[in-house]
Amino acid sequence: MFFRFVCCLVVVRLISTSDADSCSEPPPVDNSIFVAKEVEGQILGTYFCIKGYHLVGEKTFSCNASKEWNGPTAKCRDCGPPGNPPHGYFEGNDFTRGATITYYCEEGYRLVGTQEQRCVDGEWSGALPSCEAPKPAPRTAFERALLAFQESKDLCQATENFMQRLKECKLTMEELKYSLEEKKAELKEKM
Repeated sequence: MFFRFVCCLVVVRLISTSDADSCSEPPPVDNSIFVAKEVEGQILGTYFCIKGYHLVGEKTFSCNASKEWNGPTAKCRDCGPPGNPPHGYFEGNDFTRGATITYYCEEGYRLVGTQEQRCVDGEWSGALPSCEAPKPAPRTAFERALLAFQESKDLCQATENFMQRLKECKLTMEELKYSLEEKKAELKEKM
C-alpha cells in the first residue's frame, strides 16, 4: 500500500509539474508502477509491472483533450494457483513470474504429463497433468483357471440353493418344468 501511495505521488508530481490543468489521476493497477511524462506537448503514461508480474493490456496511455486517460485499464498479474488433477496435488506457494511448482500423485497413481511447471508471462508453462490408476496386469493361465474354478464353484452353490428351495416348496423338477411350460404358452398367446 505504501508503495502504491509513493508511486501515485510520483505520478501526480510528474503530471502536475507539466501542466496545471492536467489529466486526472490514472486508474490504479495492482502490482504496478505508473510513470507519466510530457512528450511533444502531450502527456504519456506507462504502466510497469513489479518483478514477478506480467502486464496484460495496453502498456502506454495518453491524456486526451478532455483531460482523461485513453484506453482500457491494464492489469499486472501472476499465474495464480494452478489446478489440482484428480488424485493429485502440487507443491509450491509462489505464483509469480519464474516460480516453479511440482505436481505429485496420491499413492497408487502415476503422473501423466509434465511434473514441473514454470510461471511464464502470467501462464503456467504446461497443461495440467493427470494422475492415472495403474492398469491391472494381464492374467496368467493359472489365474484364469483359478477364476473359472471359482465361478463354477459359485454356480454349484447357486444350483444347490435352488434345489433346496424346491424341496421347501414341496415341488418336484417335473412340476416346475410343467409350470414353466404353461407360463411360456400364456406369454406366446399374448404376443
